[in-house]
Amino acid sequence: MRQLLLYIFIFTTGILSAQTNVRSIPLDSLPSDLPLPTITTLKNPADGYIFAAVPYWGTGGSYLVMYNNQGRPVFFKNIPPTSTDFKLHENGLLTYFDAGSRKFFALDSTFAVIDSFWVQNGFTTDEHDIKFLRNGNVLLIGYDFKFFDMSQVVPGGDRNASVVVDVVQELDKKKTVVFEWKAYEHYKLTDVGPEVTLTDPSFLHSHINSIDLDLDSNLVVSARNLDEITKIDRKSGNILWRLGGKNNQFKFVNDSIGFSAQHSASILPNGNLILFDNGLFHVPQFSRAVEYKLDAANRTATLVWSYRNNPDVASIFWGNAQRLKNGNTFIGWGKSDVGATEVDSRGEKVFEMSFPTDVFSYRVFRFPVNLKDGLSNAEGNPIPTDVHLEQNFPNPFNGSTVISYELPALSYVSLIVYDLLGREVAVLAHGEQAPGLHTALFAPKSLPSGIFVYRLQTGNISKAVKMLYLK
Repeated sequence: MRQLLLYIFIFTTGILSAQTNVRSIPLDSLPSDLPLPTITTLKNPADGYIFAAVPYWGTGGSYLVMYNNQGRPVFFKNIPPTSTDFKLHENGLLTYFDAGSRKFFALDSTFAVIDSFWVQNGFTTDEHDIKFLRNGNVLLIGYDFKFFDMSQVVPGGDRNASVVVDVVQELDKKKTVVFEWKAYEHYKLTDVGPEVTLTDPSFLHSHINSIDLDLDSNLVVSARNLDEITKIDRKSGNILWRLGGKNNQFKFVNDSIGFSAQHSASILPNGNLILFDNGLFHVPQFSRAVEYKLDAANRTATLVWSYRNNPDVASIFWGNAQRLKNGNTFIGWGKSDVGATEVDSRGEKVFEMSFPTDVFSYRVFRFPVNLKDGLSNAEGNPIPTDVHLEQNFPNPFNGSTVISYELPALSYVSLIVYDLLGREVAVLAHGEQAPGLHTALFAPKSLPSGIFVYRLQTGNISKAVKMLYLK
């Protein structure tokens, strides 16, 4: 167990200077598997710490980290793999998503977990985003598996296709659902972009990856697999407008290429839309941050600002674009060799960092902190009191996925993957294992897409979980 002491000094304004008032942790006190970034540009960036959950994918231990501008941690917390989206909210809470429990956890200013959030009504919580509202409610994204006869939709479609469908929920302070929007009831299955093959036996439909409120308090969501930003009436659930994709209702001004496979769309205080354009279908492929001025009445989307890195960064997925209070823009590049870049309003690079090889963060943020004076304890994972088998992550997955489980004592363990006919397809663990957290990698190569079941057996305890493989 490792304890981290983080001393925080409070000024009369209550705002902490992230670079001068909190000490970085001595390098010899850091865990050897904690990823340390390399800072390649440092030219008077905005104040604040860099927030990351690493690695979302890749090597090393799993940590929530706050780095200073020199890439030195001022806070870290060891967490179960794989966790994502570590960030600070306007209400002062910090949150991150835990893949094992499929919940968002909220931390207070001492980094103690004080609450958790998950979707209701039988849906599974999605890791992509959480949004706190000023009335105390919270917005979440969830998903479920539904079966469709796609032969009635497209030629060659599977008669019993497993489709991942999204839901958006608003929960009140008692975690009661007060609004629910099921994407498949408003989007057509055929609305998907070219990244989705409708004849596959399994596929992700809309793939909603961010959620925000417009200035009129209606919802704005990003649907990656539709290459679309959608505005939704928060009372009726009706779609108010659609930007991008097959059903685009806007004329793009000053932008001839639009966006594709986008991520992290949000509304700025001036009503403009900022997003991370992964640019999956730009030729040549490149990613960028873009800001549009939207005129909903006249249906125009005018590009007023953008940043394209030199040399180009082509991020297949993940990433974010965050407008800072001083006008700078902080860009997390997702699946890229470049971790994050900060540019000023003229597009001049003032900060850039890269993670070690094969370490990626789902999103990277910069936040000025407003924390109470106190002592923060970051501890390792205690020995569990029971056997736990977690949902694999990512799920659905393509290529490989990680299965996590916990053992309370020295145990003889078998972890086996089966298809839906009960046939054994892979043995991931077989033998005696020590107490604590364990992980296993499942990387099918010759198996077809579909639903599989993995079963953990130890003594007289048997636990099983379903997962979806998309080839």
